[in-house]
Amino acid sequence: MKTKVLFRWLVFLGLPVLILLGATAALARSATYEAPRNWPHFGYDDAYTSYNPIEHTIAVTNVMELERRWGIGCDDAYFSVIFRSPAVYDGTLYTSGAGDRLRAYSTKTGRKLWEFGAGNMAWAPQPVVSEDGVVYYMEETIPTYLYAVDGESGDQLWKAPLGFDLGYRGAAEGLVTVDEANGLVYLVEAPFMGGGKLYALDRGTGDVVWWMGEVTHDAEFKGNYALLGNGDIYVPADVPIGPHPGHGDKILQIDPGTQTIEMAYARPEPESYWEIDAYTLCGQKLVATFDYDYDPVKLVVGYDTYTSTIAWQTPISQTITGKIACNPDKNRIYVPSDPYLHALDAATGEEVWTYTGYGAIYNPSVANGIVYFLSDTNAYAIDEETQARLFTYPLGHAAEATTQVAVADGMLFLSGNGGTCDLFALGFLGDYRVFLPVMLRDF
Repeated sequence: MKTKVLFRWLVFLGLPVLILLGATAALARSATYEAPRNWPHFGYDDAYTSYNPIEHTIAVTNVMELERRWGIGCDDAYFSVIFRSPAVYDGTLYTSGAGDRLRAYSTKTGRKLWEFGAGNMAWAPQPVVSEDGVVYYMEETIPTYLYAVDGESGDQLWKAPLGFDLGYRGAAEGLVTVDEANGLVYLVEAPFMGGGKLYALDRGTGDVVWWMGEVTHDAEFKGNYALLGNGDIYVPADVPIGPHPGHGDKILQIDPGTQTIEMAYARPEPESYWEIDAYTLCGQKLVATFDYDYDPVKLVVGYDTYTSTIAWQTPISQTITGKIACNPDKNRIYVPSDPYLHALDAATGEEVWTYTGYGAIYNPSVANGIVYFLSDTNAYAIDEETQARLFTYPLGHAAEATTQVAVADGMLFLSGNGGTCDLFALGFLGDYRVFLPVMLRDF
């Protein structure tokens, strides 16, 4: 009898300890994974690497356990395409779809928090979030207006005084770049018929601080966004070259303080009509893909950021189908094509491995040893080292060439491209629980 009473006392005293230990473990887990809560925009960072270096919740060992936690527009019979990737900041997801308004949702539950704007009638751009939680959002196609919105309340902070001509589809693919250090927001205006400008707007007011274009610098700016690195801006432009073909695409390095072109990076050989498609900064390399419609061979070109000459160029014998990703910790870039994903050494351009898919591969993103992408009618996760397919998730519709998987807050967020859901939020359904020993069930 005394033994049984003593055992019961040990149980009652130990039970709170077990609960406390479980709660402490849960808190420790929450604190450990607090940092990687953000995916500020398509491409993740100012260098547009599409690499989240601090996301460690999803790993090679557990990615196959991801399930749908919630979604937007699921099984509602309405077709809406969410381009690019949503923005994630401090537990809130911001997104807009074709014919839809800017909306904010809880990342964990999908509860709608607020909505903003009148909505885009056609192609819908995705928002960008700054380090202090301000949401930058473009609305209306021609012209396109830029808004700054309070990320917590959804209230408008300012509207840019100018309407920008990004073309019809360009409004969906365009993104602003936030220069936190200089208090500026950069927007590339790239009209369908040329004459593009690079604008710098005051981050606090939306007023135009300066702009560059053909009149001021003999450069017609192109592309969907500007890169930031080492205090400089990197952006494509159509500039004079001679004698043939007379003009062509180059990436320009620009000092934002003086608005001077410090460097114009060389075009690949032979000169021909190469056009820049994708571009990113990968460590000490500036990497760009060049396309020429009448040449079946495309080029990936690497530059040392401190010299305008080409460090290496690698031919790709298929159409390049999306933006490139970079893991600067491995000094590796990922180039999507149809039907391959090419992993190249960023220092030399040499091939590390090639993964074969079932169709065109779109806009890879990287986190914690996993490469994510959309292709055919699925989202995929493959091992960054072995190329083993770890996880697939059906979209219910063909993938869209502009879309990308956002990896943040221990979850994946991706467009369904008008499939089963307009947007999927994938996560782990299980939580930490305190499991009592079997022998305690009768107490």
